[in-house]
Amino acid sequence: MTSVASVGSGDSDNAESRAAAWVIRSSEGPLTAEDQQALDAWLASDTRNLGAWVKAQAAWLDVDRLVALDTGTANEPVRVTKPLPWRKMAIAASVLFAVGVGFVAEDQLPGRIETARGEVRRVALDDGSTMFLNGDTLLQVRFSSGQRRIVLRRGEASFKVAHDAARPFVVEAGNVSARAVGTDFTVGKATDGDIAVTVAEGRVKVTDAERGAPRQLVLDRDEQFVAATIGPRRARLDPREVQRQQAWRSGQLVFRGQMLASAAAEVNRHATKPVVINDSSLGRAEFMGVFRVGDSRAFANAAAAAFNGEVSETPDAFVLARRQNSPSH
Repeated sequence: MTSVASVGSGDSDNAESRAAAWVIRSSEGPLTAEDQQALDAWLASDTRNLGAWVKAQAAWLDVDRLVALDTGTANEPVRVTKPLPWRKMAIAASVLFAVGVGFVAEDQLPGRIETARGEVRRVALDDGSTMFLNGDTLLQVRFSSGQRRIVLRRGEASFKVAHDAARPFVVEAGNVSARAVGTDFTVGKATDGDIAVTVAEGRVKVTDAERGAPRQLVLDRDEQFVAATIGPRRARLDPREVQRQQAWRSGQLVFRGQMLASAAAEVNRHATKPVVINDSSLGRAEFMGVFRVGDSRAFANAAAAAFNGEVSETPDAFVLARRQNSPSH
């Protein structure tokens, strides 16, 4: 069995090729003590190596499915074995080469679970963990003997993790990786590219590999990290705010002073008919209320009553505007 201690060790090799070699070697079975020491040393030698390692691991998740497609067994259950190793390695090389390029189509993802807009789904995992998928969410579940891995492709998901020290629980979203052993946390990908990790219980180790310079931090209970397009930020939240953000898991949306425009955006994530606010000053008003997930009509009517507004229903939306006062006589 080839040792990766000598694979791609030349000065001209870049981090991506070294990471690809390590991922392929790791897939063959447990690393020897010598290899594990070499891998740890390589990861610690340069922050760029850790980012390349995270990305290569994410790409490797798609290899089994591509092997199935290539061998004509796409409709059969995919088993992690070693069929046609030369073919798998050839496919792996192309996938790992295409890290970050979106090489694998979403409808070909192994372990795929998806929710529709307005749908909230609770999924019991075979390790005793539970995950909750928010509306319009797509993720992959890939468990092995050494690791429990979730890849969040879009949307938001919350996890109550069963303790298993031998198999870390890792959630990947873009360049962000959140690792926990036993905890309760949420990972969400916003449409603007921001990725948020929020911890309700326990501790989560977060790796942010954005811009090729990975940072690592440990989040405790009621802490949040956001890998934002304008720059990363970390904050300690009030426990009530954490509960509010996770209320969707029980089919509710709770607002405690959020701007009306932000509240409407959250409602619209679940609604078949969205709420449209046609007045920017109205959108900045602070709003409070509790609503069922998907009930955009009730939200629009409550907002209109709270701010002297009116609702016009069109075939495509509930349009919220300020009430036009009758002229004085």
